[in-house]
Amino acid sequence: DVYKRQAAMREILFQEGRPMIITITLNAALDRTQRIEHPLQVGKLNRAVSSHLEPGGKGINVSRAIKALGGSSIALGFSAGTNGRIMKDMLTAADIHHDFVDIAGQLRVNTQIIDAQRLLDRMENYLDEGNIFVLSGSTPPEFPLKNYRKLCKTIKKHGCKLIIDAQGELLQEALGCEPDFVKPNIFELAEAVGDKPSADPEVVVHSARKMLDMGAKAVCVSMGQEGALLTAKDELESLYVTTNPKIYDEGAVGTGDAMVGAIANAMHAGMKFDEVARYAVAMGRACARLAGTEMASLKKVYEVYETTQVYVL
Repeated sequence: DVYKRQAAMREILFQEGRPMIITITLNAALDRTQRIEHPLQVGKLNRAVSSHLEPGGKGINVSRAIKALGGSSIALGFSAGTNGRIMKDMLTAADIHHDFVDIAGQLRVNTQIIDAQRLLDRMENYLDEGNIFVLSGSTPPEFPLKNYRKLCKTIKKHGCKLIIDAQGELLQEALGCEPDFVKPNIFELAEAVGDKPSADPEVVVHSARKMLDMGAKAVCVSMGQEGALLTAKDELESLYVTTNPKIYDEGAVGTGDAMVGAIANAMHAGMKFDEVARYAVAMGRACARLAGTEMASLKKVYEVYETTQVYVL
């Protein structure tokens, strides 16, 4: 029975006392990717030649990326209705451990958050010092900003590491809790620090260091086909990482989530800062070659890893 196997695996992880990676998806979904042979014609019948359904939401994508890289995580968050059951079944079939709080409503449709305390109660099972939490994406309707702040503070208070991939007010709230890693893109970064968006590494590093001053311990700025820039409070040098040749996006959706998964997996493995940087870029660029939110295999990631170039800023 797959559910019993999931429960048994969680029990093994607890008993061994190893640090775990826990992803939190407050606004989960089901993602459908449809491919058409001809350019989209508005107002006319467009026949799909293929259709693919996957469990979605940024935190879930992070768990999928970690799984693709040979690691393991436990996905937490809210699940609702028939869509929620489908999502959990798909995660179970993919051997991704999960422990969702079931609520009334329907996944991504009319989801009502009655009591955020239920998620905090569920988190109590995972708040062991050294565990890595990944808090990604948006919040559902009626989820107060103060509850997001409480999630971040609770994680940090227990000595766990916190990785944030959010924007706007959520990102601002998280920065006040001193997250261990933040992964904005160039637009989210510019909005957060009050600068103009730029793909120039010399400009991006200046904005990223502002984010360090705002509370982040480390920042990875994803820059699309240009790669990424990483900087950290305890590192003397900032790093700009790109690939040669550049890889252009076939499926840009989910590449940022893939990078977050790589960062979490690399931190869990105790990699050095420059290795984390190359690993994150390699994962993002490898996934950019794939359609939809498909996650690249470890073999494909290492093929790209060998082409990464690191520049010190």
